[in-house]
Amino acid sequence: MPESTADKVIPVRVGLRIRPLNPKELGEGCQQCINIVPGRPQIVIGNDKAFTYDYVFDTGSAQENIFNQTVEPLVDGLFNGFNATVLAYGQTGSGKTFTMGTSFTLCSSEDETFHGIIPRAIKRIFYEIDSRKEKFDFLLKVSFLEV
Repeated sequence: MPESTADKVIPVRVGLRIRPLNPKELGEGCQQCINIVPGRPQIVIGNDKAFTYDYVFDTGSAQENIFNQTVEPLVDGLFNGFNATVLAYGQTGSGKTFTMGTSFTLCSSEDETFHGIIPRAIKRIFYEIDSRKEKFDFLLKVSFLEV
C-alpha cells in the first residue's frame, strides 16, 4: 500500500536490478561501475553520483526475492480492490526480459528459480482465485505488451 509522506501519497515504487557482467564484457576487461550503499536502497555510480530507489537488487539477487519484495504486495492488493502495473524499463541488454520472465526456454521453464515476475504473478493470481472461488465469482482481464 502507498506510504504517506507529509500529506503526500506516493503510489509509485521504483526498483533497480543490477545485472552481472556477461562473458563478452568480462572478456573485454569491463568492470562493475555501480556500487550499492550497504543497508540502503541506494547506488553510487563511479565515485560520486548517488541515486536512491525504493528497492535495489544486486547481481546475485534471486528472481523469487525480487518478486516477493516488489510484486507480491501488488498481487495481494488486487484482491483488496487495487489496480496494479509493473513496468520494466531500461537499455537493451539490461535484463528486463529475464527479470520479467518472458524468455522461457524448455530448460528454464522447468526450473522455477529462473521464473520471472510474470509467471510468478500469474501463478499467484490463479492460486488466490482458486482459494476464493467458493465465495466469489471472478472476471480477470490482463494486458501485456512487450516492445
